Amino acid sequence: MAHPPARRIELGCGKSPTPGYVHHDRWKHDPWVDLTFDLEDVPWPIETASCEAILALDVFEHLRCEVQQWLDECWRILTPDGTLEMRLPAWDHSQGYGYRDITHHRVFHQESFWYFCPNASGSLWRDFGQYYWGARTDHWWWFESVEVDHGDYRYKLRKRLYTSEELEIVACGKKLS
Repeated sequence: MAHPPARRIELGCGKSPTPGYVHHDRWKHDPWVDLTFDLEDVPWPIETASCEAILALDVFEHLRCEVQQWLDECWRILTPDGTLEMRLPAWDHSQGYGYRDITHHRVFHQESFWYFCPNASGSLWRDFGQYYWGARTDHWWWFESVEVDHGDYRYKLRKRLYTSEELEIVACGKKLS
């Protein structure tokens, strides 16, 4: 059964919930946890196109499932033009944090999500992303930013429905504005 719409949801809130969000975690370890379910079990029990913003700080690196699986679920529950903001461990963290923590199943590069964002550099999506995932998805993202946050990467992506003309522009090596 799907949970009622949560306009702004924080996935994996842990011990530091962010004000202004509905808080999710795997189990109800504290009173502020509003939703409980395992992010590896898809589909998530959240209504399609019901969230305008998803915040996931230090969450997705703990999942054993493929990146495409949780990206697709984020896409599904976001409203058109909704945002996904996440902090993930950097492969080049000065303290080796991403590799030191045995609960991490992967680390990330600042360009990791460019495969899913035709506007980011164009070339990673054009040369690889559309071929690796193109036959399986039309869930492409608009890359907004990546910045260093405590030695890790903080990404901001926006759900974007690209027109076939826009994808053709990128496929031809031109940049979207």
